Amino acid sequence: MAYTLSQSSGQEQCVLISGHSGSGKTEAAKAIVQYLTMLYQGSDSHRIRQPCSVLPILESFGNARTILNDNSSRFGKLLNIHLQHGIVVGTSISQYLLEKSRVVFQAHGERNYHVFYELLAGLPVEQKEEMYLQEAESYFYLNQGRACEVLGKEDSQDFLVLVQALEGISLSDDQLNSTWAVLAAILQLGNICFTSYEKESFEHAAIASDTEIQIVANLLCVSAELLQSAVTHRVTVTSYDRIFTPLSVEGAIDARDCIAKALYYLLFEWLLLRINECLAPWESDCAVGIVDIHGFEDLGVNSLEQLCINLANEHLQWFFCQTVIAQEEEEYSQEQLAWIPISKMCSESCLDFLTAKPHGILCILDDQTSLIQATDHTFLQKCHYHHGNSPWYTKPKLPLPEFTVQHFAGPVTYQVHKFLNKNRDQLQPEVLDIFSQSRLKVVSHIFQRAKAAYGQRRELGGRGRGLRPQPSTLVSKFQQSLQDLTAKLRGSHAFFIRCITPNPRKLSNVFDVEYVNCQLRHSGILEAIHILKEGFPVHLPFQSFLARYGLLAGSKPSSLQQREGCAAVLAHVLGNPSDLYQIGVTKVFLKEKGRQLLERRWLQRQSWAVVTLQRKFRRLLQRRRLQEKVTLIQAHFRGYQARSGAKGQPRDNPLAMQGTASPALISSHVVTVLCTPDRQERGREGDRDPPSPSPSRSQDFLSMDKFICPVQAAIRCFDAEGASFCFSLQDVGLLEIPAELADLLHFVEGRHQAQANQITETQPPEVKVKDDLSLPPTINSYPFSSFIKSHFQKPDFPAPGQPLQHPLTHLDAEHQESALEINKLILRFIGDQSLRGWQEVLLGNYIAGRGLGDAALRNEIFSQVVAQTWRNPDTEHSQRGWVLMATLLSCFGPSPALEKPLLKFVSDYGMEGYSAVCQRKMLTAAQCTETEPAPSRAYPPTQLEWTANQRRGKMVLDVHTFNEEKFSAEVESWMTGEQYAAWILSARGCDKKTRGWSVSMFTGNTWQDLLGCDFVLDLIGEMEETSNFICSSQASTEYPITPERDRSILHSSDLDM
Repeated sequence: MAYTLSQSSGQEQCVLISGHSGSGKTEAAKAIVQYLTMLYQGSDSHRIRQPCSVLPILESFGNARTILNDNSSRFGKLLNIHLQHGIVVGTSISQYLLEKSRVVFQAHGERNYHVFYELLAGLPVEQKEEMYLQEAESYFYLNQGRACEVLGKEDSQDFLVLVQALEGISLSDDQLNSTWAVLAAILQLGNICFTSYEKESFEHAAIASDTEIQIVANLLCVSAELLQSAVTHRVTVTSYDRIFTPLSVEGAIDARDCIAKALYYLLFEWLLLRINECLAPWESDCAVGIVDIHGFEDLGVNSLEQLCINLANEHLQWFFCQTVIAQEEEEYSQEQLAWIPISKMCSESCLDFLTAKPHGILCILDDQTSLIQATDHTFLQKCHYHHGNSPWYTKPKLPLPEFTVQHFAGPVTYQVHKFLNKNRDQLQPEVLDIFSQSRLKVVSHIFQRAKAAYGQRRELGGRGRGLRPQPSTLVSKFQQSLQDLTAKLRGSHAFFIRCITPNPRKLSNVFDVEYVNCQLRHSGILEAIHILKEGFPVHLPFQSFLARYGLLAGSKPSSLQQREGCAAVLAHVLGNPSDLYQIGVTKVFLKEKGRQLLERRWLQRQSWAVVTLQRKFRRLLQRRRLQEKVTLIQAHFRGYQARSGAKGQPRDNPLAMQGTASPALISSHVVTVLCTPDRQERGREGDRDPPSPSPSRSQDFLSMDKFICPVQAAIRCFDAEGASFCFSLQDVGLLEIPAELADLLHFVEGRHQAQANQITETQPPEVKVKDDLSLPPTINSYPFSSFIKSHFQKPDFPAPGQPLQHPLTHLDAEHQESALEINKLILRFIGDQSLRGWQEVLLGNYIAGRGLGDAALRNEIFSQVVAQTWRNPDTEHSQRGWVLMATLLSCFGPSPALEKPLLKFVSDYGMEGYSAVCQRKMLTAAQCTETEPAPSRAYPPTQLEWTANQRRGKMVLDVHTFNEEKFSAEVESWMTGEQYAAWILSARGCDKKTRGWSVSMFTGNTWQDLLGCDFVLDLIGEMEETSNFICSSQASTEYPITPERDRSILHSSDLDM
């Protein structure tokens, strides 16, 4: 993205990488550099030195082992990848705040910079002897941490890589030897020991042994006497003379360490200069910057380095917040949306507390550093005096040399020991003079550059103030470099990368939540999230939005109406108006809650589509199989009619003989049984009369005599010759009905007798449903009048039997005509006295099919049935209305808004017996489909359900097991195959591992399997629909009811494969 924008806009791009130590910042920067240099190189790339070749130099001289990371970068760097016409032509590198104190001190478990250990491990023996080098454990600057070796790191091999990289930047052998000599001299400086003696009541320091100082002088080719004087005396230059003041032992150690730090820092800067000279581009039109900066630090002991690092993080966090806000505001402006200003973040106030003049913490530090008599203690007292009551500052409860700063990432306590000494960060003029006269060209060169810079600062300081020049301090130089970096970032288009490590021990597959939360807080990500949450964090172009969510509005809008299409989807799913979204010129702006709602609806629609495709494909396969048998079935049927001898006389349907079915338990992996049809079983056992009805008629149990009987959704009857169908529909009312329904009524007339003979009453089943259903405790708070007030167009009911002029509920224009059409069908079902039983079933299933096919009509259908049953003076009409209500509740449920009001209505006003029937259907539907807002079946109710609803009874199926046992088991409309199998297994003593089972139905020659998540009675309903399809194909008439499954969520773990 940064590269693409650099080419399209011409503006410089900058990638800012930050994170905790060990989180992968350096590796991320290396990966970006490698990607750009490898992918975008020209034909003459062999002439351009690759930046990856110099990275070993930076790692050896700038990385060290810490308690957090074995290869921690102890400096910040900015890598500029220069481009010319899209091709990488060079690189430049800048460094920020090299940790010089690590050269002279390491905490327990830490190491000095890698280059020292690599030098001792890889330098040839002859050269080591020439430079008086020994093992790492013998040097004070290397053995303080007691960790001279790093597990998995081969210092000798890394030294060879370092030498190759240094030769790659054109260092000569003399320059290489000079580099090793400087490193060796630093190690020898650390071994110089001091003794003290008293003279004129003052402590004076003296060198205990001249060996080390002489080795250092020989290595650096300087005077040993002058060097010894530099580490034991401080020189004060006056206008007349130079005054030598003896140092104490502590002062001498500080002077020694200051020389060692200066040698290493100047050598590092010189190497960086040579690297930039080697990688410099000859011309460039743009650049991509990569900033690898320290992350927020809170160590066991925090000193001035940590304060500077955390200051940098405060600056960068403030810049990050301002950049995020500016980019958001710009995007809102481009989309012509109202921008709500976001309150400023507290980090800006913390920055003022640290840097504001004249009493900021760092300003006080610089002022104290310029005073000769000032100490760390006086600095701390100044801080207590000026900031004791500041919300960003906390004094210690005990008189300890420390203070606490409330940073944006949390409080950090700093120890002020050697704050002033570290902040001075300059060599005495006499030290610069000594090393500037070195006979080693590298040493004299780097110190002459430092001496020139020092003289320039003195001159500029004298001109500016007219007083004694203000010495340049570590803090002032770091602030200046930080300002330069911020200015560069502000002039570029910035990208931010936050590196996160999952656990502090670097273990695989371990995610430490607290540790990650701490990193998120320290990196400012939580603050950025807060900024984005203030507005609309999700921005989607119209095309992308419609590509994913377009179908949620019912149909995919055309490309010419993208904005209107997005508005339609959002209004349909989230409502209109809504505070969850805004629509701009080219993009949709969403709250996270709105995106989650859209995703949830999209996943539901996707699951529904998958299930629908599966069902359609299975039905297609079944139809093809059945069509192959049509000719054979017709021949058998005509033969049967010819043998019967009486044309037109009702007879047993041979289709029922071949369609007999019985459910059988199957595992999710193995079919366990093939069962013979129920009628054939009874033939082998002897002709037995069906069992007599139960003497208790308070609650009838209904069973199928043979399982194919309830499969037929519409009862069929053939004439004597089997060639034509007769229709003689009596006066069924004055209201019109759809042509497809009239065609179906004509087609199936006369089949009710065969269907009626297939449903009988039986004794209570051997396996009963055992569940615990109860009304919601808040049911009384949801009277049906509450739904009328909120969802009806008019706050009243129409008179029973009167057609509607407009729908009862608020519907879209596309559904209003359908609602009025359904109202006429409901009125005919309830009020037409001439309807016969089979016509009631067919008409009721047609109404149910309309509800199954369009979920938007379901609340309207239920409301119309409620209107017809509410205080209807005609008992027969009221009973038909409650039969229709129970039947509709058998195949689909109301929406969440209607669920409790409808449950309250059927509980209070249900006709005798129907109140319990409707309650049970609604409660079991809600219990079985808790993941759906409005559950539904795949097919209209079966003949078995119609008979049970009319008689207010329960339903039973005969079940055959693999060992040819047979028993009866109760079934309900909303019982899935897995639930039914679980009840049966539990009744047979299998209480464990009942999940993953389902039932199948054997139709004489094929098995019909049922998914564990599908409903048992849908298996029978599918067979009824298939039977209707066969006959409709013979009559060249398509079956008019095509209900669509609306199963929103289907878990793959519930499927029986």
